Amino acid sequence: AQIGSGGMGSIFLARDPAIDRLVAVKLMREGFEDARRRERFAREAQSIGRMQHQNIVTVFDVGEHEGEPFIAMEYVDGEDLSSLLKRIGRFPEDRALEIARQICAGLAAAHERDVIHRDLKPANVMIDGTGKVRITDFGLAGASGEAIRAGTPAYMAPEQLAGQEVTAQSDIYALGLI
Repeated sequence: AQIGSGGMGSIFLARDPAIDRLVAVKLMREGFEDARRRERFAREAQSIGRMQHQNIVTVFDVGEHEGEPFIAMEYVDGEDLSSLLKRIGRFPEDRALEIARQICAGLAAAHERDVIHRDLKPANVMIDGTGKVRITDFGLAGASGEAIRAGTPAYMAPEQLAGQEVTAQSDIYALGLI
């Protein structure tokens, strides 16, 4: 069953038959013949795959199925922050601070590995039923110091909007907007 979609592909809920667990499978559905899009998709898998942190979605497998690239990752049984905010409005201050603290912990782990998310926004933050936060969708991730003008404009730091080099501070700016 399809459980989500984004700029790079669609996300499906599936069962991994080898270990009998639910996983989220991201398929790049359109434009997968485009080398740049395929490279960005592979970069997302590599960026997430090399990080192991409780506040970052875990990648289990990367490959191709019938010529379509896929990423099999941890299924987070919860809701993204964007949907939660639309549904319930503002969080109490202590809950908002706890969510921010967990996002900071995930970002710190990524930044320690020189991975800048570059598209941090409420839709890319999942919260499970226990309140645990996971950062998702590292499709635009890259190393600090790279110039990029891609992302979601409402959450982009000024230097990113200008196409200049992005750093950890660019992600922190997006966190402040969240």
